[in-house]
Amino acid sequence: MREVLLAAGGAWPLAWCFAVVFVAYALRGATGFGAGVVSIPLLLLVLPLPVVIPLVTAMGMIASFGQAVHQRRSVDWRGLRLLLLPSLAGIGVGLWLFAAVDPQHLRRALALFIVGYAVSGYLPWRMAGAAPRWLCLLAGALGAFVATVFGGMAGPFYVVYLRSLTLDKVRFRATVSVALLCLSVLRASGYGGLGLYDERVLWLLAAALPVVALAMIAGDRWHARLDEARFGHLVAALLALSGAALLFK
Repeated sequence: MREVLLAAGGAWPLAWCFAVVFVAYALRGATGFGAGVVSIPLLLLVLPLPVVIPLVTAMGMIASFGQAVHQRRSVDWRGLRLLLLPSLAGIGVGLWLFAAVDPQHLRRALALFIVGYAVSGYLPWRMAGAAPRWLCLLAGALGAFVATVFGGMAGPFYVVYLRSLTLDKVRFRATVSVALLCLSVLRASGYGGLGLYDERVLWLLAAALPVVALAMIAGDRWHARLDEARFGHLVAALLALSGAALLFK
């Protein structure tokens, strides 16, 4: 426990991390995505970017694996295959940028991206009809790029494409979970190559995994009662506040 407290920077930062992880992965358990957009900006208030990015990636990979195994019969494999190649391209560019750019600049860019994404959650636009094929290429490449640079948040990009396939709630959650699992495995391999999985990250990961498991169970039970419209506005408000706090940190 002493090593975990040292890795988090004290008891209160560790308690904050646990609370953030529980809320983020309860959301993930209910919807199949969303852990990154909630956890990353809030964890960055107490942990540095090079710790948060590999930590959230590893937690997301483990959470996605559990969901993928449980829901594998509901996955839309054809829609998933179309995301693979553009996602690989996005990961490659993202890893190069993550290694080349000052973390402070990435943190500010992340804050602006989060605020913009939060504001977009209140806009009334809707896509008319089925999305064109090029949307898959765009969603895959941009989602993988953003997730690699910022440690997560591919979900919103993938969701735009997967919703165009008119999947029901169960198939949608299963498909987006497997998509994010594939993406997180590739990203984790890249971060490992950059030497980001040090002792501090591994201690925090070990401490957070029981919280992730409990949150996923709670989110799965919440899934059947989820009011998506009201919850979407709540998440958008939380993202706007956390992004603003991160911008002026």
